[in-house]
Amino acid sequence: MKGEDMKPLRFKKIDIKTVPAYVKGGAAYIGRDIARMRGTNVWIFIMYGLLLDTVNNLWRPFSAKFLERLGGGELEIALLSALPGLVAAIVLLPGTMLFRRFTDRQRATAAFILVSRALLLGIALVPWLPAGVRPMLFIVLVAIMNCPDALSQTSLQSFLGTVFEGNTRGQAIAMRNKFGQAIIPVVTVLTGLIITFLPRTDEQRIILYQIFFVAAFIVGVLEVRMFRRLKVATPVPTAETQADASPDAASHNTAQSASDASPAKGSPISNSPSDFALIPTIVKDKRFLAFFVPAIIFTFTWQAGSPLFAIHQVLTIRATEMWLALFALASCAAAFATGGIWQRRLRKHGNNTIFVVSGVLLSANLIFLPLITNVQLMAVFSIFTGFSTIGINAAILNGVLEATPDKNRMMYIAFYNTATSLSLFIAPFFAHALLSRLGDTSTMLIVGFMRGAATLLIWAAHKRSKYRSQDAVAA
Repeated sequence: MKGEDMKPLRFKKIDIKTVPAYVKGGAAYIGRDIARMRGTNVWIFIMYGLLLDTVNNLWRPFSAKFLERLGGGELEIALLSALPGLVAAIVLLPGTMLFRRFTDRQRATAAFILVSRALLLGIALVPWLPAGVRPMLFIVLVAIMNCPDALSQTSLQSFLGTVFEGNTRGQAIAMRNKFGQAIIPVVTVLTGLIITFLPRTDEQRIILYQIFFVAAFIVGVLEVRMFRRLKVATPVPTAETQADASPDAASHNTAQSASDASPAKGSPISNSPSDFALIPTIVKDKRFLAFFVPAIIFTFTWQAGSPLFAIHQVLTIRATEMWLALFALASCAAAFATGGIWQRRLRKHGNNTIFVVSGVLLSANLIFLPLITNVQLMAVFSIFTGFSTIGINAAILNGVLEATPDKNRMMYIAFYNTATSLSLFIAPFFAHALLSRLGDTSTMLIVGFMRGAATLLIWAAHKRSKYRSQDAVAA
């Protein structure tokens, strides 16, 4: 071939003297971008997200290792993954029904976040208790923490449907994820470095863990204050009443949408009909079920693999806190670098394509995991894991928001989150049962191929829904 495609690549010679000017110009551009966003809901949402990520990454990446240092084994690690799901499954639907009766839902959400962060202080006290009760008490406290966490995050997902509209919502989520992927490795690596190199004994290392739990609580207080700054539109009282009085109405106007997800100032609790009446409506919503069913099946296989990763890293290749931090760094760096690519592909090809592609990649992650026999290979492998995970997270979040109607969105999301929580409770036990009978390698291969089959189901369900829509239009 001749023409422009065959022109040799030419690289412009870089003058070292111009580098400071480029850096200064880039910093000025970022500064102008930040100044333009400052004070807006997008900016507040980003700052809230950074504080949330800081709280979680001061301890969650090391939770399995901390459990091992408390005396936990394979079963305890599986329980650490499973019990939070059981707690969330029990409380989500009734808790959300209670949430829908609060007129100031933002304030109620902030209260639940604060309760969750306060439990971190209880976890900090666990190492001072008798050795025999430490592992299970830590697991139980983490599980209980998931009760206010699940409710507050369900409420937050509902807020996103009204605080941000249309393209702004996608941009806010993308910006929050992008900045989050930048802060997570910094927090995780610093924590891992301190826990690994600062203490001289295991006793001193446990004390550092306690300090980080307390620090996470303090950052959590700042997180709550930032969340309270989000500006949520207040619906007209009559619209609230009308929307609550007719949950099956066909109208989906803005005021009715706000009545389900936005707080109204006034009395703490508003009148509402029985929310159980909405459940039959949800399970008959074909548009929602077309996303819900294959997504839950895939989520089960995804959650079944999580304890396998933790067991492989902590008990098989004996990763220390420093290596766990490096795994997180590699994963987050890959997610940060490729987050924009996934978002562009998402806008161009839609949720289903991104769901399928990232699902195939996550299947490959688990299938190849038995080949990772040392911490150095795991650090490299974590890059691939981070790239895959950021894609599936984006597809799921956008898919849930697209599949749920504006009206009664909180109940739809609570229904979805309850199902994922039940799956989270069952999946680790399923993985542990396979592990105890078949061993590490066989279990990883089985769960990995199950992910692949679930991904094909997602593709098939989308095709079926698409053809059904075309037939309806033709009719």
